[in-house]
Amino acid sequence: LSCRHYSRRGVCVPSCHFTQGETREFAEGGECFECHPECERIEGNVTCNGSGADTCTRCARFRDGPHCV
Repeated sequence: LSCRHYSRRGVCVPSCHFTQGETREFAEGGECFECHPECERIEGNVTCNGSGADTCTRCARFRDGPHCV
């Protein structure tokens, strides 16, 4: 079974939480995944582009090299 748009934990959804919502997400292979907790949630913009602390658009606290800590 495949979803028309995206899937979140096995449930088909029309969109991931890219730019709004309490928990921000990114998509990979049609699946929604949560951004790393060290990523700052940005209203109206993408918060991350992957699962690691090095894929945040901005850090919630501090940056150590490429990683948010």
